[in-house]
Amino acid sequence: MIPALSCENLTVGYVRQPVLRDLTFQVAEGERVALLGPNGAGKSTLLRALTGLQPPWSGRVRLFGADVRRLPAAARARLLAVVPQELRAPAALTVEDLAFLGRTAPLAPWRAPDEADRRIVERALVYTDMNELRDRPLDALSGGERQRAVIAMALAQEPRVIVMDEPTTHLDLNHALEILQLVERLNREQRVTVLMTSHDLNLAAEFCHRLLLLDHGRLAADGARDVVLREDILREVYHCDIRVRRDPQSGSLLVLPARRLADPRTGRNRRVHVVAGGGCAGELLRRLSLAGFRVSCGVLNRQDTDARAAEALGLDVVLEKPFSPIGADALARAAALAAEAEAVLVCEVPFGPGNLVNLELAEQAVRRGARVLIHDRNLELRDYTPGRQALARIRRLLAGGARPWHQISQAMNALG
Repeated sequence: MIPALSCENLTVGYVRQPVLRDLTFQVAEGERVALLGPNGAGKSTLLRALTGLQPPWSGRVRLFGADVRRLPAAARARLLAVVPQELRAPAALTVEDLAFLGRTAPLAPWRAPDEADRRIVERALVYTDMNELRDRPLDALSGGERQRAVIAMALAQEPRVIVMDEPTTHLDLNHALEILQLVERLNREQRVTVLMTSHDLNLAAEFCHRLLLLDHGRLAADGARDVVLREDILREVYHCDIRVRRDPQSGSLLVLPARRLADPRTGRNRRVHVVAGGGCAGELLRRLSLAGFRVSCGVLNRQDTDARAAEALGLDVVLEKPFSPIGADALARAAALAAEAEAVLVCEVPFGPGNLVNLELAEQAVRRGARVLIHDRNLELRDYTPGRQALARIRRLLAGGARPWHQISQAMNALG
C-alpha cells in the first residue's frame, strides 16, 4: 500500500545551515501521528517540507507516491490540508466564510460554489460543532472555537491528510481535549490521516497511535508510546531529568519533569569554567548559575548568543572581537579564569581554526588534575578544522581522563 506521506533521505536547511539531516520515515494512510521534540528540533521545518513550502537540499517528500514539489498547488491542496498554530485572516470573516475558503482548491477557476459545495461546508460545520456559530465573526470567537473553525475550513477541502501545527497552543485544558477528541473522531470515522506537532507529551501519547521524536533534525525515536516515552530517550533529547510513570487508574503513561532543576546549594560558590560558542551553552550557563556555581566563560566572540547569555547572567566572560580568531591576550585571560576553576566544561561547540585554541584550557586542566567534562555528541560534524584537529585533541583529552557528557543533567550530576 502506498503511504500517505513519506520522507526519503530528506535534508533541509536555510542558507548554509542544515536543520533536518537524512530523515527517512513513512506515515501510512489512516495513521494518527504526533511529531515531538524540543524547540529547534526541526518540527516546523519538517512540516514546511512535507507541505511543499520548503524545498529540500536533498532527498524527497512524497504525498501518496507523488513528489510533493512537483504536484500543482491545487492538486496538493485536494490531498492535504494544513491547520496552522495561528491563522491570520480578516477579522470580518465569519465562520461560514472561512469554511468556504476551504473549497477554493476543489473549485475550478472563477466557478462559484454550487449546492454540492454547500453540502460539504455544512457537513464540515456540523462535524466541528460550529454550525450554530456560522455567522459569528472570527474575532468574536474563543480560542477553542477559532481552532474548530480552522479545522472546519480544512475539512471543507476534503483532504486525505491533515497536518496540524500545535493545534492545542494557547488553549486551556478543556479546549485542548475538545480539539484532540475532534481530531480522533475525524481519523476514526473518515480515515483522515493526521500528523500533528505537539509540545505536550502526555496529550500526544493519549491521542496518537504513533510518536516521532525529533532531536537536532534527526529521528531520535519512532514508534508506539511505550517505545518512545522512555526516560533515557527523553533525557537525551530534552536535556533535563524526566520521570515516566504509568497512571494506576487509566494505565496511560505520564511524563513528568523532575521537581527541581538543581538545588541552589549544589554549587556552594564553587568555580567552573565553560568553553562555549555558537549558541550551544545558554541553558547550561543558566542551570549552573541557578545551582549556585561561580561560572566563568570564554573565550567567546562578541555578539555570539552565548556571550550575550553570559553577560546577562553576570558571569566572568572573556570576549574577542566579532568574527575574529582568538588572540593570545584573550586566551591568557581565559586561562587565568580556568586555572581557578575546579572543573572545565566543554560544550557542544563547533570548532574551527579561529576557536580551536580554546581546547588548550581543557588540556591545561587535565594536566593539573582538575575535572574536565567534554560534550561528546556529533564530534565529527562539529569539527571544521584542517585535518580534523579538534576531533584528535578531544579524543586525546577523553583518553587522558576527561569525562564525556551529552545531557545537562549528566554534567550537573558529574559536578556533584
